[in-house]
Amino acid sequence: MASLRLKVVYEVNTGLVMNPSELMENYLFGVPTCTNDGRRMSREAITNQIINAQTTLENLFSIKLTKTVISENRDYNCNEWNSWGFVRMMYPINYVHYLYGFINTVLQVKYPKEWLSIKRTHCIADYRNLYLIPNSGSGTGATGTYNSLVFHGITPNLGWFGNAFIPNYWHSMYITGWDKPPRDLLDVIAKLAAINILAILGDILYGVGVSSIQMSLDGVSQSTPLTRSAQGGIFAGRMKQYLEDINRAMETMKYNYRGITFEVV
Repeated sequence: MASLRLKVVYEVNTGLVMNPSELMENYLFGVPTCTNDGRRMSREAITNQIINAQTTLENLFSIKLTKTVISENRDYNCNEWNSWGFVRMMYPINYVHYLYGFINTVLQVKYPKEWLSIKRTHCIADYRNLYLIPNSGSGTGATGTYNSLVFHGITPNLGWFGNAFIPNYWHSMYITGWDKPPRDLLDVIAKLAAINILAILGDILYGVGVSSIQMSLDGVSQSTPLTRSAQGGIFAGRMKQYLEDINRAMETMKYNYRGITFEVV
């Protein structure tokens, strides 16, 4: 019986929100990815540009694009806790595993999962506040029976003689990120990666620094400009358009995903 053996190259758990083929098809369509002598831009080089764009956006908005487990320590501030009743995390929260209270390395309290509450929307989880329900806005907090846990009125200050600040008191673990990142984030990532790739290709296709080609034969000459602007290489027009699209999108996205950051002096 005849048989057919195939060798397929594939990648697993790369952390990419899009693959190089999607980027080339949707944002670099019609752009040659090889030099005049036949050398083609490698798939690894394109992948690296996508990773760089993802990292830039994650650092800018303080988010994780893919599902990630975060272990985080936060300080206890008595005034903030009594006024607002939540713990502010670094990343948006999808699901909370636990919230513990520690004084140095000594465990003080474990809060039940039923008391941990987060705010959700219909499509994305972009809230970073972890609430405790039941909650109390008073300085004494909630009191419990012998069969329940002591709430924040006593435990955080145990052994600290009523100090209003305890460093690294909250110990938490939660999940952040998306199963499928929002389209506006994917669009910005793709355009950031495409700009870097176009800048590289614009140099190597006709040579670094070449802005025009002139041919002459039997007294007849022809000059062909390779740029649509004074800077940026032969793909300057598309690079400029992508950059303008990114700047417009950032004005809205920074409020949706990062929120308004302010400090009180």
